[in-house]
Amino acid sequence: MMTRPRLHATVLFAALSLAPSPARAQDGGMEAASPELQAATAAVEAARVELAAARELVEGLVADLADDHAALTTGPDAAATRQALVRALTDALQPADSRLAGQAAQGRPVLRPSRARILIEEFSGPATKATSLDDRFVLWCATRVANQLAARTKLDGVDQAEIERLLDRLFEPGESWYEFWNRSFHVDLPAAEAYAAAVRSYEEAGLALDRLRRPERYGPRGELAPPGMVIVPGGDYVLGPSAGWPRPRREVRLEPFALDRHEVTCREYAAFVDSLRNTPDLQELRLPRGWTVGRDGRAVYDESLRQHPVVHVDWLAAAHYAEWAGKRLPTEDEWEAAAAGPDGRAWPWGNEFAPGRANGAGAAEGTLPVESFPGWPSEQGAQDLAGNVWEWTSTLDDGTDVTSLPAGLVNVVIRGGGWRSPRDELTTRFRWTAQGKETFASPNYDRPIGFRCAKDL
Repeated sequence: MMTRPRLHATVLFAALSLAPSPARAQDGGMEAASPELQAATAAVEAARVELAAARELVEGLVADLADDHAALTTGPDAAATRQALVRALTDALQPADSRLAGQAAQGRPVLRPSRARILIEEFSGPATKATSLDDRFVLWCATRVANQLAARTKLDGVDQAEIERLLDRLFEPGESWYEFWNRSFHVDLPAAEAYAAAVRSYEEAGLALDRLRRPERYGPRGELAPPGMVIVPGGDYVLGPSAGWPRPRREVRLEPFALDRHEVTCREYAAFVDSLRNTPDLQELRLPRGWTVGRDGRAVYDESLRQHPVVHVDWLAAAHYAEWAGKRLPTEDEWEAAAAGPDGRAWPWGNEFAPGRANGAGAAEGTLPVESFPGWPSEQGAQDLAGNVWEWTSTLDDGTDVTSLPAGLVNVVIRGGGWRSPRDELTTRFRWTAQGKETFASPNYDRPIGFRCAKDL
């Protein structure tokens, strides 16, 4: 039984699942769709209809021509069918050569495109009459042979054996019809070109809709957020006053930046540890508490926690990971701006707390996989900014932003609360600190601290 082909023009619709969804919920409410959003949604639907029609045509063509491919390559009469086609093309060489010679005699240069056109015109009639194959398949073969011959300025010496060799070059031994379609046959085929154009229209319409629905994915110049990150817009933010380790209210102006959608996971951090195999002393320093290194130099940890945030990792290790990933740790101001949004929310999702929106306040007895609460992101789409694990920032307890730790004992701000935190520690304005160096040197220090990264745009 033949399986449905994977068409060459099929693409991943990263911007949409494309059943247009309602406007974003705000604490249980629903915003009315703007005229721009309605128009963009309608454009997507129109493009979807166009794409479905184009795809149907292509899939019909794929189904129609499968038997013809078999008849020319693997069928019981394939050799005879191919020979009939070869003879027809060979017989058409003489009139094609006469036309080319006639044009040359008139003193007009016969360039390759003209040679190809004349050959195709002379090949088409005899080729389609030579076999019972579908004309579309035969014309494709004839066109490809003609294009190969057009590379020659003269057709002297081209015989039946040469035509057979050129025809054989179009097919790979043992290649299935669908492999042949994807490798070669779709090229320059009008139905495939129409399908590809419909795909592009669908993507463009989807991108326009996505920019309206998910502006956090795009930068100030329309650039897409780096993979796994959201974009926090720049502008003026009112931050604080902060509880816990107090800091007064402040007004700041931030440049737009990208922030990891979720905390760095154990799986992601293990890749970093594995990259340090050639520097075992440094690798040992960067291990989270409880991790070891195997004989092969790879990280050994509880792999059931692969999608959980990495925890018990000190500031230096977090900063080193960020540098390795081409990123950096967010400042405290950036972290709070991302969590509270421009309207200064009390929790990332809004101003009302309720169980089931974050891993804290008794929700679980340990860390949970990242993005376990997908319905309650921040304004810009970041997940888990409340609970699960505390997160390092690049800001000292006195509000100084740093790229490296100064000498001596230093306290660095951590934000977001952890799975053991009560609801007041989960707020966007609660700050606490941890010792920047050798944070987990004492086995009695068990505050769950992880991190996420930021990136300049």
